[in-house]
Amino acid sequence: MMDHIIVPEDYDYVGVYLTDKCFLKCPYCITSHHGSSFIGRRETHYLSPQDWIRGLNRLVLPKEVPISLQGGEPFLYKGIWEILENIKHKVDIMTALPPHLTREHFLKLKTLAWNQRACPYPTIRVSYHQGQNDFRELVARIATLNDILSIGLYYLTHPSVSEAEICDMKAYAKEHGVEFRAKDFLGSYDGKMYGALKYPGSVAGTKQGVTVYCRNTVVPVAPDGMIYLCHSDLYFNRRERALGNILDGHFAFPAEHIACSNFGLCSECDVKIKNNHYQQFGYTSVDIKFQGAE
Repeated sequence: MMDHIIVPEDYDYVGVYLTDKCFLKCPYCITSHHGSSFIGRRETHYLSPQDWIRGLNRLVLPKEVPISLQGGEPFLYKGIWEILENIKHKVDIMTALPPHLTREHFLKLKTLAWNQRACPYPTIRVSYHQGQNDFRELVARIATLNDILSIGLYYLTHPSVSEAEICDMKAYAKEHGVEFRAKDFLGSYDGKMYGALKYPGSVAGTKQGVTVYCRNTVVPVAPDGMIYLCHSDLYFNRRERALGNILDGHFAFPAEHIACSNFGLCSECDVKIKNNHYQQFGYTSVDIKFQGAE
């Protein structure tokens, strides 16, 4: 018998990494920053759809916080359809919309209730990565789904993308009735760091030789069901630092800050200043206290 898992009320995001596989090969993928190797890990154990349903349906979520399915590419996990038919929560999906995915896949589902909620943004967010997928092809395919799903296109604001290209993309998306938004590029490019980051030195790329104390308000869940304190622990597969597993008989999130010696290898998405799930700017998921600081 498994207890409910209570997600604290101040938590903002539950990120479920169904798989570490992806059909794109972006050289700037955030999961590989600082030398981590999340994508395509050969030794990965994947939970079955039945275990994901059992584990995810245990969660008691804060108001208006959905389950966010991602990866890798979540639609490369074949059991995603069974999960969507049986999960009791609302669901967001981060995807690059693999070529095999069609309208018929969604119409075959017993329900689309998981996708139906009042929300200030598209709940299926399709990523366009320059040089990796075709913008016009994505727009055309999203347009065929607009009437049955909350779905939109997000382009990554990589520094190599010109303003003229962005204007062309906006016009093309508008012409086809597809919602078009920006997704911040995070990380280093040509020696410059991109993204508004709260903690200087947190993404230096090497450990900074200090002990810090962290409390995160996101829930990164790995393909094997392990729940981590932060995305860096997930991407680096620091199993010794996992908080537990979504299938543990009893699981509770820590109320206190937890000591960490990996400061400098933080994931940009944890230390970024961004919008919360209400789209209010100024939120940073992790609170970091420095040793000796008042």
